[in-house]
Amino acid sequence: MEESHSVAIVGDNPEALLLSVLYAEAGISNYLAGPFGEDGRTHANRPGLEEALWLLGIFKKSGKIRVTSDYHRLPLSQVRTLILSTHASSSEQTNALEMTVRNIGPVLAIGTTIAFAGLCKPRYTSSVVRSTIEKHAGLKIGADMNLYYIPLFWAGETIREFKEKRKVIARFDGTLSSSFQEEFLRVFPTISLTSTVEVAEASGLYSAVSREVARALELELAKISEAHGINYDEVAELYRDTRVPLTERSNPIPERESIGTSIALSSSQRKHGPRLVRAAHSINEEYQSQIVDMIRRALTHCGYPFRRSRVAILGTDGLLRNPWSKPESPPIIESLRKRGARISLYTGETGSQPWAQMVGDHARVESSLMKAVAKANCTVVALTKSYASEIDPDQLAAEMNRPGAICDLTRVLEASNVEKAGLYYTTIGRGTLDG
Repeated sequence: MEESHSVAIVGDNPEALLLSVLYAEAGISNYLAGPFGEDGRTHANRPGLEEALWLLGIFKKSGKIRVTSDYHRLPLSQVRTLILSTHASSSEQTNALEMTVRNIGPVLAIGTTIAFAGLCKPRYTSSVVRSTIEKHAGLKIGADMNLYYIPLFWAGETIREFKEKRKVIARFDGTLSSSFQEEFLRVFPTISLTSTVEVAEASGLYSAVSREVARALELELAKISEAHGINYDEVAELYRDTRVPLTERSNPIPERESIGTSIALSSSQRKHGPRLVRAAHSINEEYQSQIVDMIRRALTHCGYPFRRSRVAILGTDGLLRNPWSKPESPPIIESLRKRGARISLYTGETGSQPWAQMVGDHARVESSLMKAVAKANCTVVALTKSYASEIDPDQLAAEMNRPGAICDLTRVLEASNVEKAGLYYTTIGRGTLDG
């Protein structure tokens, strides 16, 4: 018997993918319109995305999910719940959302429930999404259709963690009685209703901004520790209850957190705007340059100049500006290339061809971790904790040039084990008084 699909999810971000598979897992068949899996990457270094893509394959085969790259192909006249998943974080994103709403408006059926899921500035859903729907659909919210807002944001956690986090929803005044709230509760175990849409918009935005500000503080404290020759990790252990880790799973994708600050800053005047938020955004933008400086100091410690040194990069955690919709080479590769380094890359994903095309001649992409570190003067570790058992410091030391350095961005390795193997170990916040 053919599955009945009354839900459609439109978006090009991780949240759209996660929504689709969680809906299907809850027994709700749906359409998914977006560019998912088309670039050939597996996202093995992003557990949440990797598992979601695996589930997507299963649900596609069973018919629970029907995927199309073009929302124009959706049978919108038959859809009863339409979820638009995006973040209004740039003019490009907002223009794309408005164009999508304009195009789908004329073919929406009376009684359709629309939900906008993503981060935006307060009153955006009312002033842009609602007004655009009513103008181009010729229907009124509350009289002819329903409109909800959900401040949905994926910070890089596993699919289980994403599901179990409390979700907030808000509906517009006059919204007709609909099954959307009951449907949403089937997907997510805990939901909260807010008094107004504006409160929900602010809650999602402020949560993302708070995380980035906290992360910026951690980076600043780490830099102070380095200047004094203090190991910041040891200091942070003494106040771990108030700490937002630099690289733990609760904060694995720094570039995603900038979505919130981009929205907050775009809606304020520079002179009288949120100065702390602006400063935090600027500090986090400097993360890549901090990594490059750490590599320089590690090479100097081992007696190597930057030019013609071999640098191996293992993984891409925290190195990508956009981990999903626009595949691109990690910016650090270009920074190292400009300084004359010779670079090898092991992404931790199956299938190296898409990465080879992205990085071009700027780096050598290897399918084996050991091939990537062969003859390297410095190895940059940006793999997730799941790879800890696969990285043996003694094996790294046997393959790398000596003396050699390890820059452990994700704290996968134990410093003492690396040093016992005869390699120099460093990470952000690990204070040394040389270099």
